[in-house]
Amino acid sequence: MAKHAVPANMIYLMGMAWKHYKLVFVFILLQMLAGGLMPLFGLYLPVLSVDLLLTDRGMGYTLWALGGFAGSYVVLQIINNVAGQGKYPFQNNMRTVFMRMLIFKTMECDYRLMESADGQTLYEKIRNMLWSGDNAPTSQMFNAMAKLVSAGISFAFLMGILVMLSPYVLGGLVVLSVLGYFIKKIPLRYEESQRDYTADLNKKYNYLQQSMSDIGAGKDIRIYNLPALFSRLCDRLMGLQFAVRTKIGNRYFAAGALQGVLGLARDGLAYAYCIWRVVQGQIGIPEFILFMGAIGSFYWWLDNLVNQLITLRRENTRMNDVRGFIEGVNTSNPLAPSDIKILQGKQIDIEFKNVSFRYTPDTPPVLENISFKIKAGEKAALVGVNGAGKTTIVKLLCGFYKADEGEILLGGFNINDFKREDLYTLFSAVFQDMCIMPFTAAENISLSIEAERDASRVAQALKTAGVYGEIMKHELKTNAYMTKSVTGDGIVLSGGQQQKFALARALYKDAPMLILDEPTAALDPIAESEVYEGFHEVTGGKTTLFISHRLASTRFCDRILMLSGGKITENGAHATLMALGGEYARMYDVQSHYYKEGAIGHA
Repeated sequence: MAKHAVPANMIYLMGMAWKHYKLVFVFILLQMLAGGLMPLFGLYLPVLSVDLLLTDRGMGYTLWALGGFAGSYVVLQIINNVAGQGKYPFQNNMRTVFMRMLIFKTMECDYRLMESADGQTLYEKIRNMLWSGDNAPTSQMFNAMAKLVSAGISFAFLMGILVMLSPYVLGGLVVLSVLGYFIKKIPLRYEESQRDYTADLNKKYNYLQQSMSDIGAGKDIRIYNLPALFSRLCDRLMGLQFAVRTKIGNRYFAAGALQGVLGLARDGLAYAYCIWRVVQGQIGIPEFILFMGAIGSFYWWLDNLVNQLITLRRENTRMNDVRGFIEGVNTSNPLAPSDIKILQGKQIDIEFKNVSFRYTPDTPPVLENISFKIKAGEKAALVGVNGAGKTTIVKLLCGFYKADEGEILLGGFNINDFKREDLYTLFSAVFQDMCIMPFTAAENISLSIEAERDASRVAQALKTAGVYGEIMKHELKTNAYMTKSVTGDGIVLSGGQQQKFALARALYKDAPMLILDEPTAALDPIAESEVYEGFHEVTGGKTTLFISHRLASTRFCDRILMLSGGKITENGAHATLMALGGEYARMYDVQSHYYKEGAIGHA
């Protein structure tokens, strides 16, 4: 991922703010100016008071001068407070802007990344960053930028005052303060070195919390008395989190103590020099008060300035993580992609040529030198036991993953020649881990707004999939919301009905190729067989690939591919493979009695 310097990320963040909330810049400018000038009023007020008393200019003039000075300070304070309060809602909403960008990125980025443990850890780390309230990198950088300019204005005036006292005193203050800065960086660097580790712990702990509160697991939790096991895991993770936080805290404590010693030496020597100048008659009482105030404020303002720089540096690292995910995790598209229109609206054949694939370099291959061809318009079944690599073939075919070796061709064209988003338009699919979103039934089927939706096609797809009657029971019918996430009276379907509903979505899309990746796993064998046989009738001339480890889908297919150990071991029609008497025939014989009416309950 690209690493951007602090100025580049500041400009980027300001650009995003300008795009969404231009008014925030008025508040930022006012806060910087007021915040920079306010400390100077506090520094000069005692000097002015003593000078007025010593020169005896009269009570009227003294009150007028002090009143005007104090009034100006109050005005600046009001401006600073109003600007800070006015800036906060926009600054706060920037977190929402980036969180929305992050979530939308997960829906389009490299699928392989999001399915991997490293990708999930990265996502969890960035999500926690953005969802950490005022500690989010966007909020921290906003505050630090405004405070840095304010501190810079004050510090510039402060240095001018100290130069009048002595350039050597100013140099000594700077040297000791810079040394304190480097001491402060030691715990910061250690904290940064633990960020990935703490993010991984947070991911595991959040997953554990979700598992404990998952209503779907509630029955198992109670029956098998799992709270004690969950409690032990929670204690272990909390112990690891506490240990790393303690190590970080100890380093900050040690650095703080050493900085205190340096501060005592720095301020003590500077104060002694001022007292010596007074004793020598080189400066008067008002100047003494001014210089003492400047010395006392010097480290505070330098520390403030440095703290904002440290904050920007720290948050810049986190901002790079955010930008890196949002901008740089898309699957790379070809430089000169082929036009997908050459395949749209046509029957398309599928060919795997010597394809091999493994999920990570240090794991065995899931697929090894696989070759097969499914003719245009042909219905093929890919069968095998769990873990044989069936779903991996689907991921490769759809472009979610890229093959390590070999080629995958659609209509004679390599899938790597097309943009990923264009390739997706060629497929309708129903996956085992389907998702029904909290949209209306019609929106879920068409995945489009009403103006772009064909209501008659929605109804026909629901009827063909066998779930139309269940949807029409509800008062709003296809305009009723699915699930209870949005409305309390949303439609909730059983497991089998959910899979039929997903079939209707695939039918509505009407893409030239259809993939059914074990979509009926929640159905009993007879119901599954009936669904597949019914679905076979409506697939038309589409090139269709059925994925299953149960063989209800195979009898009506033109071709059956038997997958075992990452290789195609048998290839042919149902009758051919049964006559062969190989692995497919043995598996079918074991399962076939489940597909006969009345078998269930008598087995």
